[in-house]
Amino acid sequence: MSKHRLMCDLCGEGTLEQQQGVNTVTYKKNSRELITDFSECDVCGVEMMQPQQARDNKRRMTAFKKEVDGLLTGAEVRLLRERLGLKQSEAAQLFGGGAVAFSKYENDDVSQSEAMDKLIRLADSLPEAFTYLHKRSGLVPDSNVIRPAEWHVIAKDSANEENVDDGFFQVAETSAAYQVPKSKPVEWRECEGC
Repeated sequence: MSKHRLMCDLCGEGTLEQQQGVNTVTYKKNSRELITDFSECDVCGVEMMQPQQARDNKRRMTAFKKEVDGLLTGAEVRLLRERLGLKQSEAAQLFGGGAVAFSKYENDDVSQSEAMDKLIRLADSLPEAFTYLHKRSGLVPDSNVIRPAEWHVIAKDSANEENVDDGFFQVAETSAAYQVPKSKPVEWRECEGC
């Protein structure tokens, strides 16, 4: 919304003041009160939505629908993408969906498909799946950071012990070995959720 005062198109005398209300919305028999942004003329009282207000209202509704459908919300998609150490453009290359797909998912402009949602969750949950997708995408991994966050669970307590041997490291409870260049130190990150 612009910082400049907008004149009312209906009466031509008043200015539009930004307001917030609460509307009860229903989706698939689930109801919730959502904040609704709108503008109201201080002279004639007409209510209207500016483009940014309509966009914000739509995003709130999309987030509600995602939640009801059991999909990751935009904030959750962003959290998982960041935990995987990917930029939005890299996530689009890795998972598919188009060049700006992750921007749209994360802003709740659109809902990701159920298949995309499962793929994102799978990559976050299984290091082998993430590695497979990463290799197939053609992205060059940042070898100093081990992803996803759960990968900090390793066979030994310290990277200085026998965890890094001949350029490989072993992830506990998996049979996969991931290559790490010997010339670069490995940074073992702690998982914030554990």
